[in-house]
Amino acid sequence: MEDAAVVPARIEELAAEYARLWPLMPVLHARIARLAGKEAIRSCARRLGMLSRQGGRSGIVFAHELEAEIFQDYLIYMHRPHGISPVRQLCNRRPYPPGSDEHTLLAGMVQARFSLFWIREVHPAGGFVALDVIRGGHFFILDRSLPQQDAVGLLSAFRIFPFREAWMHTGANMVFGTIGDSAGMQPAGRVLDSKEERAVNEEHIRRWRALLGEMA
Repeated sequence: MEDAAVVPARIEELAAEYARLWPLMPVLHARIARLAGKEAIRSCARRLGMLSRQGGRSGIVFAHELEAEIFQDYLIYMHRPHGISPVRQLCNRRPYPPGSDEHTLLAGMVQARFSLFWIREVHPAGGFVALDVIRGGHFFILDRSLPQQDAVGLLSAFRIFPFREAWMHTGANMVFGTIGDSAGMQPAGRVLDSKEERAVNEEHIRRWRALLGEMA
């Protein structure tokens, strides 16, 4: 059954705005990633086991093309050497005027958090309802592709941030399979601090990479 407290009353309007703004996300992510710098990239690659040294030089090695998006997502949201992530750095510089689309997105992106979600139901109008397996609670997340698929029961890890009366995700998505019945699924009820969130993010990246390796 639909949860009236979760599903927005104006899904179509929100979905239309989401569709208009979504193309700005990779543009913003690319700009934010440039703020991170080479040392940040090496540090994140080292933590994720993606750093390789050959001929006295180090570089990032992706075993699968999907890993590049996951790495960038971790870099711009989780790299916080002084408690400030690259996405927060860009927001603090106030490069976009208040009320602009970019400003609206950044205001939400600095509140982004990572978790593991179970998709309870999809809404073809433009989103899905997901259970937060770590924190608990259901969230309506705007999306264009999953509602067109047989995605109910999907277990996936990604990062969400608030947008209007709903939520958006950052785009980097790690799928772990499908669970048909959530009756026995009890959320941990954990509200993660920044260090715990990074550890959980890294744990899921390791598991996801191992799963990709098994499927290769």
